[in-house]
Amino acid sequence: MSVAATTGVDAFRESMARLAATVHIVTAQAHGQRHGMTMTAACSLSVEPMSMILSIHRGSATHDAILASRRLCLNMLAPGDGDLATRFSGALGHRGEDRFVDHDWIFVSDAPPMLRNAAAALQCDVVEVHEFGTHNVLLCAVREVHLGTDSAALVYANRRYGAVHHPVETGIRHAARPDWGRDRASIL
Repeated sequence: MSVAATTGVDAFRESMARLAATVHIVTAQAHGQRHGMTMTAACSLSVEPMSMILSIHRGSATHDAILASRRLCLNMLAPGDGDLATRFSGALGHRGEDRFVDHDWIFVSDAPPMLRNAAAALQCDVVEVHEFGTHNVLLCAVREVHLGTDSAALVYANRRYGAVHHPVETGIRHAARPDWGRDRASIL
């Protein structure tokens, strides 16, 4: 394999397109309005205390709602939710409350909307906010964890959606790697 050194924003964007990541819809509610957007820039930070780290563009309405309410719900999408992810990305022209139409959301007063059929949904409080470039990095304390019935997750890589499945579900057996346990996941 040959790797050529490249610099610049276009090369960085291309490298990030190759980075497989779980697809989420982050939601918030502030000033009587619901907001949400698709994101992949989220990961666990710590188990004790239960916490997440997110990166969100400061120019988005969802960002403003999160900072105003200091709460968010991180809805991890399940396989088959690619259309929903696209809807919340804004690529189809949906904005604001219009994004929440035609899907099974749980709406509770003063709480961020939660997707009923999410692979997992984490209700979080924003604990710290750090500015970096065009984004804010949010450190979030997890208040509640809701697990869906589908343990697989929707992923985005190479500008398309895919899924992560457990090897037993797919029938794939790993080659001789004694350090791989039975719970090792494979990306298909």
